[in-house]
Amino acid sequence: MKKLLFVILVGILFSPFLYSADIEREQAYGYFGVRVGYMEIDGIEDEGSANLGFTLGFRVSNPVAIEFSLDYHSSDFSAVDRTTYAFQASLLLYLNSNSNVQPYLVGGGGYYISGYDYWVNGYKYTDFTSHKFGGHLGAGVDIMLGDYSTITFDVRYIAVDEDVPEEALGYDSKTFDGVLATVGAKFRF
Repeated sequence: MKKLLFVILVGILFSPFLYSADIEREQAYGYFGVRVGYMEIDGIEDEGSANLGFTLGFRVSNPVAIEFSLDYHSSDFSAVDRTTYAFQASLLLYLNSNSNVQPYLVGGGGYYISGYDYWVNGYKYTDFTSHKFGGHLGAGVDIMLGDYSTITFDVRYIAVDEDVPEEALGYDSKTFDGVLATVGAKFRF
């Protein structure tokens, strides 16, 4: 899986060479978007799981954007069901902002609320919630479909340490770092 994500990341960074007609657009504008994705948590045998998110962003200058997002992620591993709401703030730095294909680097932080349902000795525990801050780094590419719509591909590594009871996982682990790969659409306003 990590090899596939590496290939996607390299493809994103070299995508401007595929189609890069120069264009002129407004320097600053706002956008909203939706995205779906796949997340795989390091060291957890959950075979990955789905992600659904919404974004609100502001292109503050031609190469720089600020983006806020809300993502919902659910995963099942061992005898544990984990549900996470991620509130992220990101800075996007576009590497080729005068093209229809615009690769970018992304980094930022987020607040992660995770709920756990798990079984211990035949009893189901559902009241445990972790509230933690974390960071993320990654890359992506926006492909302009016209003046007001964009298809976006994004891969980011998310680092979060959570307070998870040892009996929920069966071993002591506080790290829920992982890779999130998404595809989505952005619409200018």
